[in-house]
Amino acid sequence: MSYPNAPNPYASPSAVAAAPAAGPVTFKPIEKIDYLRMYKYVFENPNWVMNIVLGAVCAIIPVIGPLVMIGYQFEVVSSLLATQGLRYPDFNFNRFVDYLVRGLWPFLVQLVASLVLTPVILIIVLVPIMILGGIAGAAGEKGAGGVFAVGLPLLILIDFPLLVLVSLILVPPLIRAGLARDFAEGFNFNWAIDFLKKTWLESFLALLFIAVSAGLLAILGVLACYIGTFVVMPLIFLAQAHMYYQLYLLYLSRGGSPVVEKVPAYAPPR
Repeated sequence: MSYPNAPNPYASPSAVAAAPAAGPVTFKPIEKIDYLRMYKYVFENPNWVMNIVLGAVCAIIPVIGPLVMIGYQFEVVSSLLATQGLRYPDFNFNRFVDYLVRGLWPFLVQLVASLVLTPVILIIVLVPIMILGGIAGAAGEKGAGGVFAVGLPLLILIDFPLLVLVSLILVPPLIRAGLARDFAEGFNFNWAIDFLKKTWLESFLALLFIAVSAGLLAILGVLACYIGTFVVMPLIFLAQAHMYYQLYLLYLSRGGSPVVEKVPAYAPPR
């Protein structure tokens, strides 16, 4: 089956760059985030097993592997937008370089933003630990164990949501850079502020859900003789892709400005 408006997935990067700009995004408005859908949709693709396996192969490639997965992640987001969430594209190793190039821009945006956020993260993590250590020291050898037994779980319960809240700042730049395929677009601060104004609570809860579920899946992967961790990584990437898709749809549903994709997304066959 052919799609006249679909770009050739085997075209050279220069040919892809010369493709016409995509038209306005057609979407069905949503009112809330479907959290379980972030994982359930993965298994609706008939080739989901091979997609996970190929993603796992990328996971073991140092440096380049994660970049490729980020690129594929936003291929998934674009395709979900083009098909109104009906299906995501299969991982295609013949498009390895395309994924790599597309993943580079959101990765660089994340890298720059992380350098700015690192001092904040260190304060959130180190200051409470220093305070807890001071309290334990004041309690003496007998009381130190009790202080850490109570303080460490409490510290995790407080710090974890705070770290998720800080990472919330990265969501709009990543979505915009990934969809626009442009590094500079990731630093459109007016758009990012508008995005967070309209979706900050849902974005926080979605990130929290992904973080907790990823942690639980990672534990299961370790229990499966560590082999399961290679399966978990591509699954989390795909879950994140659907999270970005839903948050962007929610933003558009609340009157947000759409991102103009320079290359129209390929709509895979149903």
